[in-house]
Amino acid sequence: MYLKNHKMGDPVSLIIRGCILGACFLYVILAFPLYKPLPQITAYLNAQLLQLLHISAVAVDNLIVVSFPEVTRIYELSSECSGLVLYIMFLVGIFIVPAFSLRHRLIALGFVPLLFFGNTLRVLAGVMVGYHFSAESSEFFHDTFGQIIIFSWVLVCFIIWLKITHNFPKDKMEVMK
Repeated sequence: MYLKNHKMGDPVSLIIRGCILGACFLYVILAFPLYKPLPQITAYLNAQLLQLLHISAVAVDNLIVVSFPEVTRIYELSSECSGLVLYIMFLVGIFIVPAFSLRHRLIALGFVPLLFFGNTLRVLAGVMVGYHFSAESSEFFHDTFGQIIIFSWVLVCFIIWLKITHNFPKDKMEVMK
């Protein structure tokens, strides 16, 4: 039977956790209001993916300029659209709960690129909806299905992380038997 000590952790773990959470909050404070370079990186990557799909697109700062068949549209990527809140919520959830080991928390850092990739695909899907249908359809997708998709993606990543690190509640019950 393996029982974990669920106290706040040793001083080294607390310092590392504090540094990672502090870095997140420091970025939020210092990068305000543009949150560079996250929206710019997301815009650039989406423009590149659109070009791979043979759609004329260019990234200009945090904007994606897309040439649609009849018109050129500009998509602005705010900090929220670039996934900043998403990444912070995921990391705070991982690093604030005292029951996880430091090794497991560090494994969770590997999921941030997966979250970034999922968010990039969400933005790309919104642009593609606009390309094939209309600007109104793109906005509707962004405000509804896009939010559901990214929220689901975060939950899936979190559950996979819990399973990989054996922190999933059902896994714990089996270990404790």
